[in-house]
Amino acid sequence: MATNPMQRKARNSFLLGMLLMLIITGAIIAFLMLQLMNMRREEQELEASYVTVYTLNRDVDSGEEVSQADFTITQVINSTAPTDYLTPSDLPTSEDGAMIAKISMTTGTVLSREMLYIDEEVTGNDVRKQEYNMFVLPTDLVTGDYVDVRLLLPGGTDYIVVSKKQVEIPNIAGVDSTDTISIELSEDEILLLSNAIVDAFRVNGAKLYVNKYTEPGIQEAATPTYPVNYEVMQLIESNPNIVEEARTALYNRYNTEQRNDVLNPATSTDDAESNLQNNMTESITDSLTTRQEYLEGLSAAAASTTTTTN
Repeated sequence: MATNPMQRKARNSFLLGMLLMLIITGAIIAFLMLQLMNMRREEQELEASYVTVYTLNRDVDSGEEVSQADFTITQVINSTAPTDYLTPSDLPTSEDGAMIAKISMTTGTVLSREMLYIDEEVTGNDVRKQEYNMFVLPTDLVTGDYVDVRLLLPGGTDYIVVSKKQVEIPNIAGVDSTDTISIELSEDEILLLSNAIVDAFRVNGAKLYVNKYTEPGIQEAATPTYPVNYEVMQLIESNPNIVEEARTALYNRYNTEQRNDVLNPATSTDDAESNLQNNMTESITDSLTTRQEYLEGLSAAAASTTTTTN
């Protein structure tokens, strides 16, 4: 059957239009699919570029102890995070473990392992909080500072007795004590410091004083240099509460010539025992006075609270 040329031309035009439409539609679909794939790849890359970090939720000073309560979990771009950023596996596993800031940091700081000193060791069974009122204290000393306790003799000899101890200043009636501090000491350090106090009390012009660390988070503890006397060394040797490492270190220090050359002559004068008794009496009196002021402050505070409540 003969086909009308006009019909054939119309049919060919229709088929050509359909073909073009299919080609254009396919190209659009392929373009959209390619865009969708690119978007998904970019999203995956973006997700992969983020890491979970800890940031500080408060300002922290150098040497200050921090806990996980001071941390906020945050997502940051990997390129902006420190290469050694803190992770859960870096945190102390022991309940007694401590984290100390090596440097001062502000709120929002992304924490790294280099910023913190992380101590896994538990507190020793022989550690006790000791209170002293016979040290010369720095004017600007506050609770939380780290200090060495040193013994200065009149001749200029200066010994480190105990090193890098965090200070707590008792608060009496809302006011910090001017002459008393508390520090945590192990058994060997307690005996060592007691010996140094006796030596200081015996020698006129001797001074037991405290000096502060400027950057306690970064600075290592100084090595104690004060040598104990024979009686205390004997006590240390027989004391089961002193760990072997400390006993060995003290024994090695005791065997130096420092004590015989300087301390023994200075503490064996005719007036030494009289000086010791007078200074001990004064220290005990000061302690009793401070304790009385503390109790009176508590009573006044309790009375004020009762009055306010009524």
